[in-house]
Amino acid sequence: MRETAQTLLDAYVRLQGTNISQMMRKSVETRDWLNCLEPRSVRAVMKRVVEELGSIETVVASLYEAGVRTTASSDSSRKTHFSTLTTTKQHHRSNWSNYTPSQLESNYVSNIHRLFSERIDIFTNVDFSKVSIVTGIIKIGLKTLLECIRLRTFSKFGLQQVQVDTHYLQMNLWRFVADENLVNFLLDEILGSAVHRCLESILMEPNAVEIICE
Repeated sequence: MRETAQTLLDAYVRLQGTNISQMMRKSVETRDWLNCLEPRSVRAVMKRVVEELGSIETVVASLYEAGVRTTASSDSSRKTHFSTLTTTKQHHRSNWSNYTPSQLESNYVSNIHRLFSERIDIFTNVDFSKVSIVTGIIKIGLKTLLECIRLRTFSKFGLQQVQVDTHYLQMNLWRFVADENLVNFLLDEILGSAVHRCLESILMEPNAVEIICE
């Protein structure tokens, strides 16, 4: 009985993850990233993704216990990020917009090595808890967004739009997931990939990103 329940739950996570992925993929593939205007807002699709995840969480919460978050959120969840581990290795903190393109490039390469060395699994069995289920869905969606970003070429403003969008996701996704650091890592990868694929790697000022995302 439990094995059947696990199979059905995994299928549900994949289905909902695929729905989020389709939204992400379409939002990247249908946009002309080389001729973007300077970003003035978060793209509507990112807001829809967060709203959809909120709806999914509500449904799942009526059926399963909350579950345990392995990493407590903090004020970092409302600040612009680009990953850097502290010397204590107890916190995942970053400042995306304060990095130079060369630092971002280095960080991107480091994260690629980590991705292969640690083999972060996207399609894994989830636990029978709200936080595990929603985390599984989010991982699928962010992995798709990462794959799509890696196939595009960006102008300066295209990169900055990705910066705004990923910051908005980072501000909102942490409350859904079991491990905030995993979400930060995947969002780091997405922005780092956009930097790597950008013709003019100039990021927006942190304060400007904060204002747009508020």
